[in-house]
Amino acid sequence: MTGATKMNNKRNRIWSTCLLGALMGVVSGSVFSMSSAERWLEVHVLDKQSGDPVSDAAVCLGITARPDQFGAMRSDKNGVVRFENLSQRPVAMLTTVSKSGFRGLQQRLEPLYQSRVLIIKLASGGGGPQCDAQQAQAQGDSESGLVIERISVKADAMAGRVLVSVRVSGAANQIRISEKSDFDGASWQKLEPAVVYTTSQGKGVKQIYVQVRRQASTKGASIEVVSEPGNTRYRVR
Repeated sequence: MTGATKMNNKRNRIWSTCLLGALMGVVSGSVFSMSSAERWLEVHVLDKQSGDPVSDAAVCLGITARPDQFGAMRSDKNGVVRFENLSQRPVAMLTTVSKSGFRGLQQRLEPLYQSRVLIIKLASGGGGPQCDAQQAQAQGDSESGLVIERISVKADAMAGRVLVSVRVSGAANQIRISEKSDFDGASWQKLEPAVVYTTSQGKGVKQIYVQVRRQASTKGASIEVVSEPGNTRYRVR
């Protein structure tokens, strides 16, 4: 091996070491960023036989020694409980779900490295693990994240179109808009700060109906929570 070849090999080793160090720094920064982010866990409680949502079910989140360490709440009318502001947990967690007329169920969760949706299916019967969430701790519709608080409609630059904005008391990711109260023919679309909607032909007062939903997919299933419709009037000039 010539002196020039040895020198090139040495330079390559130095360059590889520097590049590896830089990459490790980027990865370390990403891991730190992920670990500092707040996470949520959404529990959907369903009837195992019918698949219908189970409202007013007691849901506890914690560890084996203390099953309600991270919270104890009641499911809303959609069978949903949402635990907010969960930082990364380095240990396995435990979910306990119970309701009169059903057999209580516990499910272990791996450390929460990202937000997720958990589906719990309760079988009819009695007994099993119990969660002691009090009735007074039940989540209202606003806590479930799908109450439309305000609808704003403004004229768009293009004639016949308006910009629809909504304020929702929680998390939602899709919206549909219609001039029909049953939303016949209206498609769900991504919820944006301002959503373009084409009104029906003609001038005058238009009744605008709006509905939002939160949709998530887990293990091949699509889970959704839908708000009650809201409406407002808008005059096309």
